[in-house]
Amino acid sequence: MNGRDLRKDEKGVFLVAVALMLIALLAFVALAVDTGVLYSARTDAQEVADAAAMAGAFTFVNTPSLPQPATAATHALGIATANTVMGKAISAGDVTVTPDIAKRRVTVSIRVTQTTYFAKAIGIGSADVVATATAESSQYATGSACVKPWFLPNTALSGGQVCDDECDIAKVLINPTTREVTSFASSKLGQQFSVKPQDPSGALAPGNFYAVDFPSSSGGAAGYRDSIATCDSPYLRCGEWLPVKSGNMVGPTEQGVETLIGDPPRFTWVEPGKYQRQSDSKLFDLSENVILVPIWSSCGSGFCPSAKVNGQLQIIGYAAVFLEGISGDNVIARLLGVSSCGPLINPPDNGSGSSAFAVPLRLIRD
Repeated sequence: MNGRDLRKDEKGVFLVAVALMLIALLAFVALAVDTGVLYSARTDAQEVADAAAMAGAFTFVNTPSLPQPATAATHALGIATANTVMGKAISAGDVTVTPDIAKRRVTVSIRVTQTTYFAKAIGIGSADVVATATAESSQYATGSACVKPWFLPNTALSGGQVCDDECDIAKVLINPTTREVTSFASSKLGQQFSVKPQDPSGALAPGNFYAVDFPSSSGGAAGYRDSIATCDSPYLRCGEWLPVKSGNMVGPTEQGVETLIGDPPRFTWVEPGKYQRQSDSKLFDLSENVILVPIWSSCGSGFCPSAKVNGQLQIIGYAAVFLEGISGDNVIARLLGVSSCGPLINPPDNGSGSSAFAVPLRLIRD
């Protein structure tokens, strides 16, 4: 009788041990699955925080006349709440925006609650996911790598001929005297224009299709194509002089543009600072379509009249544009922002640029 009772007790202990092992196994499954879910949520949240902080700080560059800190906070919050974390909408209450006007910085924190799956079995039904990003802007540009091989005339959005009104501050992007961004430039943000013509009728002059010849590049049509498609360009400083590159190069232009942004484009324009990724409909303030082109001023440069095509062009600033693609006979873009090199047209070269770049905007980590 005692032996039989002991065997029954052993069976009971075994069942308890199995139950405990199942609980432990479930805990490990919860750890593996739900940790992965939380890491994915954290990645989503950080992506949103980065985009929102950049959008807020960019307002110091592209809308300098609007009141701060309200403008930065509004733009940052707009980007954050237009996105999702793991498919869940972000509410205004999930977002904290802290602008610092003196430092031209914007800090964005995203805090969302992520529901768990297997961890519910051990009493953990949700977890908070937090991500923080800080972006800052500078008043002036200094230079940049990854500049596209097209030059933008200072009068590009004036509606007239390139060499008309070249010194009229009411029709140029950068004041040729003070070297400051004009109110005219601010009024043209978001406007669509041709950044490079493909048809000979749109050329500045015979053989001049608004292309520049980068120093130390691989040269030829292939080098030109790669400069569009990738960051295969040298570091270009403010004040640097660039020679004009002759030739239309229709094929290399199309190849470079399609490689860079996709065909059809992977991102599409919504409004300034909002670009939709087609794969998941998420909105971002930056995308591969956002490119940099140097701005040159013909005022007093001797480059005009337009019949002169073999001149040298001096960089007085940079335009950030959203490249939409090729439509008809033109490479189409929208103006996002203008950055002036400022009164100091030739900043010192420290070998790696400076704290400000062609679009004087960056994410930072204190």
